[in-house]
Amino acid sequence: MGREGKSRPATLSLLFVFVNGISYLFDMVYRIVFAGLLTIVGFLTQVHAQGSCTSLDLEYICQNTEYVQGVAADCGLACLSEGEECLEACMIEQLELTVPCIGCFGTQVICVVQNCYFACAFGTEEACAECAVQNCEAGFNECAGIVDSDNDTWTNLCDCNDTNPVIYPGAEGTNQGYDNDCNGLLSPSELTECVADMNGDQIIGTADLLIFLGTFDCVENCLEEADFNNDGVVGASDLLTFLSEFGLYCF
Repeated sequence: MGREGKSRPATLSLLFVFVNGISYLFDMVYRIVFAGLLTIVGFLTQVHAQGSCTSLDLEYICQNTEYVQGVAADCGLACLSEGEECLEACMIEQLELTVPCIGCFGTQVICVVQNCYFACAFGTEEACAECAVQNCEAGFNECAGIVDSDNDTWTNLCDCNDTNPVIYPGAEGTNQGYDNDCNGLLSPSELTECVADMNGDQIIGTADLLIFLGTFDCVENCLEEADFNNDGVVGASDLLTFLSEFGLYCF
């Protein structure tokens, strides 16, 4: 799921069980309504994440959490006695998610009903939600491709860089040139000193790369800005320096 460990109420989860006091009607009505939560994914591509949801699916859920929750809840209520296919069809009509990703929601209906019938039918909302998390969260994450690769308690749902543990929503600036808090803005505490910002735009990017490549392998009268180690030539050591700073935000 989204955030693990520090604060369950603040957990960002694609499976966030919502139980709204729905009564069981005979033996066919399920008191289970769940919704999805959720990364800005740094690279907006249509390749699949590690599961059935694409990176765009995860970004969509991250950016439209309340709407996705509402649709999932409404469809859950409308399909109480209809089952998984009804729920999926209802969500497909209203959400910009791929069919395989929406299928993960439908699968959880079966999981929750099979594992949490008594907790949800006769217990409290909290007991129902806890049962669903314990029994169905891992399966939902696996289906949707939700992971926390960098172990920073934030998954790839809203972690804009799930390979770096100092980058996640709300993170403190580390002066390493990263957008630590994933808000798309750079604060002074996030910027770092760079030597490879050859065009002075405060980011080491493609424009700097073109300038650098234009002078690479120079052995005399080299562009001073590209000779990072001041040895008079622009060579392999300068390239390594450039690559180490590529993508960073600078003072």
